[in-house]
Amino acid sequence: MGAVGIVKLSGRDSIEIASKVCKLRSGKKIQKLPSFKLTLCDIIDDNNKALDEGLVVLMREPYSYTRENVVEIQVHSSTLIIQKIIQICIIKGARLAEPGEFTKRAFLNGRISLNQAESIAEIVKAQSEKALYSLYQNLRGMFGEKISEWQKSLILIQANIQVECDFSDRIGTSDIKNSIIEEINTIRQNIKQQYDKSKKFQNLQNGLLVVICGKPNVGKSSLLNAILGKERAIVTPIPGTTRDAIEELFLIEGFPFRFVDTAGIRESQNYIEKIGINKTKKYLEEAHLVIVIFDRSQELNNEDYMLVDLVRKKPNIIVLNKSDLASKIEIKDVKKLYPEEPIIEISALSGKGIDGLLDKIIEKVKIIKDNYDEDYLAINLRQQNELFKTAAFLEQAQKSLEEGFPIDLISIDIDGALRCLKRISGEDIDKDIVNSIFTNFCIGK
Repeated sequence: MGAVGIVKLSGRDSIEIASKVCKLRSGKKIQKLPSFKLTLCDIIDDNNKALDEGLVVLMREPYSYTRENVVEIQVHSSTLIIQKIIQICIIKGARLAEPGEFTKRAFLNGRISLNQAESIAEIVKAQSEKALYSLYQNLRGMFGEKISEWQKSLILIQANIQVECDFSDRIGTSDIKNSIIEEINTIRQNIKQQYDKSKKFQNLQNGLLVVICGKPNVGKSSLLNAILGKERAIVTPIPGTTRDAIEELFLIEGFPFRFVDTAGIRESQNYIEKIGINKTKKYLEEAHLVIVIFDRSQELNNEDYMLVDLVRKKPNIIVLNKSDLASKIEIKDVKKLYPEEPIIEISALSGKGIDGLLDKIIEKVKIIKDNYDEDYLAINLRQQNELFKTAAFLEQAQKSLEEGFPIDLISIDIDGALRCLKRISGEDIDKDIVNSIFTNFCIGK
């Protein structure tokens, strides 16, 4: 609990209901208060008995978050007091807000677009300053401006198609056709560029993936604990203890990285362990950086060699763990397997070499970060899917024109692209989809 608790009312009767809970110290009626002015009040119960002192502020429609009459009651952060205020408000005609209902009302009342509403939910989950900046630009309407720009261009193309259909006997058909092909291609490439960039934004929002891998019992869990400075993973001498991946977020130079301790890779007949190994392989496919661990107290075997092909195409850091024990691995033998990658000797148990490993991780991270220096539109997975479908419709329209299909037929594909863009902004979207979006919000947003 914080120092201040806030109860928020929105709707036609919110000011009237608040007047039953808040008694102004000045003796005035709440209904007479100006908007956006904090005013001292007593919180009273049904018997007109004061429970606490607080502040009340009115935000009259349409100059509020929801474009409805909104009242905020600020009190000492006591669960009992807040519950009592909510109870009185419900008795007087209010009801509990549904998850995301304040933002949903802002959308339904035309204050914000659907993609702006989604940005609010994403801002709450932002993992880095870079992601936060992109999301705020989206909240300011940058993505909406792009959508509007594409819509206007496609509507203009539709108009040109209509002109060509109506007056094809009087004007040069080939000139208009070539112009439309060029315009469609320009819009499609622009959308595809934003779609590709949106994948990078998802990495900023969810964290870049650093996978710790190796055969069973080489010290992967011990290394994760050493990097995090706390016991996050179970460590035992029994090979195969980690059956499922363990993730932990770690900020490096302001960037979020998801460190993942994975199940050891080996040939196994155990059904549960095989599931964990398959998950490890999937993580390796998606990884931005792989930390490959060898147990230097054990000779290299087939389980070590299995890793080479799995991680060959990824940026790697090679770690020789258990440096406190007698070595049975020559660095030159590991170098043959990974000739281009740095090799770090550590003891995850004692912490020896961990600082050097972290320095090497940061060095690799800086290289990865260089690919994230530009600005990105904050586009979530739902919006990504609609952009992908928009580009597909435009690609089909362009292909049809280039193959000589009648020009009026491509209107169907242009209409399809426009519908996708309208679903992003919320202009044309099913009620069930809207409800599912706001269900994922927290109560109070």
